Amino acid sequence: MRLDVDAPDATVYFGNGPGCDSPDNTPFIECETADPGTATTFTFTIAAATGTALGDYDYTLTLLLDGAEIHSETGVVEVVEGRDDGVFRDFTTEDLTYTGVEPGTALDVNPHILQNSAYPESVDVIGVYFGNPAGVGAPNGGAHLNPAWDNCMVDIWISGSGYFCFFTEFEDLPGTVLQFSQPFVYTVDEDAPGPLAVCACSYHIWGMSEDDFAADFAGPWWEPDSSNLLSLVTADDQDAPAADDDPSYGSITIETTENPYDLAVEGADLSGGEVQVTIPVENLGPAGAINRAISETEPGYQLRGQLPEGAEFVSVDNEGDGHWFCESGDLSDLYEAAGVETELDRFDFVCSFWTLEPGESHEFTVTLDVGDATGEPGKVEVDARYRGVDGVNLDGDLANNTAALTVDGRSLPNTGTSIITFVAIAAGAVVLGIVLFLLTRRRKDSDGTDAENPVDPSNPADSA
Repeated sequence: MRLDVDAPDATVYFGNGPGCDSPDNTPFIECETADPGTATTFTFTIAAATGTALGDYDYTLTLLLDGAEIHSETGVVEVVEGRDDGVFRDFTTEDLTYTGVEPGTALDVNPHILQNSAYPESVDVIGVYFGNPAGVGAPNGGAHLNPAWDNCMVDIWISGSGYFCFFTEFEDLPGTVLQFSQPFVYTVDEDAPGPLAVCACSYHIWGMSEDDFAADFAGPWWEPDSSNLLSLVTADDQDAPAADDDPSYGSITIETTENPYDLAVEGADLSGGEVQVTIPVENLGPAGAINRAISETEPGYQLRGQLPEGAEFVSVDNEGDGHWFCESGDLSDLYEAAGVETELDRFDFVCSFWTLEPGESHEFTVTLDVGDATGEPGKVEVDARYRGVDGVNLDGDLANNTAALTVDGRSLPNTGTSIITFVAIAAGAVVLGIVLFLLTRRRKDSDGTDAENPVDPSNPADSA
């Protein structure tokens, strides 16, 4: 299904629902299902940005089956003045914190909610929203919520970020502590790392009119006599939650037990002029390196490289298929952001990735010119840009986070003063040997003796 509104970009726009995708700030949405039935329902939102001209906008709806158009129709969507939301929010919610939670745990969550005052006559529906772990641009990994009651629906504004549930049958009980007839279940992923707040989630509750419910959520859509409905009920325990700055919003924090991942990187020995090197980064487990993005364009993990002295950067493969991307050039801002968390003197290239499951790896391909390399080694390192509870590094083995980029085996990793001294002496000995060999060969040539069989310094008989 395709729905296209004839409006400028950044005016009429859609929110992604299940099976639907709409490019940001465009008046176009496309929805599909791999298994269409006799009737298929797609749920999504449509809205108008502030400043959009009021009036009618034509739309075209196209239905396709196996890529072939089977139906098309046109219509009009109207943009009207915004209305007062008329929302009732006089609730006080409970903040909940769970610590020491094992990966794989299914956690029952049923907070106390105090109805502070009587509902106005305009309130016909109570709505509640429970969020999944919220990420930047996409949900975070580590835990998830998936209620299956008929009167609940997935968030159609930000797909996968949470769920709405609605109640059309409820009592008006001012001063009463409420709960839900069944708990919401947050399941912690089997490979969730820790200690980490895998869910720094929130929920909120509000009342609205029947008209607003129909306009904003197209409800009610469930059968009133269904046996699979969540209800709002009086709590057995009437201990009221304490109010805070935004009492209709509550928090749900779930912290896992210790469960590290292990990111590992391999170095390489380079030779020749222009060379292509593949640098693998692997997660040795047991936990997953889950999504913890810094921003929509900054994933939570980095492979960082400093070239051997004298080597020149040529290019880096950037075909990460959405899983990773690489940068080069002036990376001083990324270097400054890393601060004390890097062992490198500079960043010549940085490859960023979103996630890495246990046992999986990413391979990053870099092309370098090492023809003028001096032999001083370079380095690569892998690191997460976030930390766990109390600043804990969730990588359980930092010894394999750094590796050397050597040239012709001439350089060793910079691991201490004694090693550097040894390398300098060894390199001097090699140079001296070459000079002696050339002088010896030149002398024999000038005498005309054994010119066709120059001395081999590795042969004890020739050296003697």
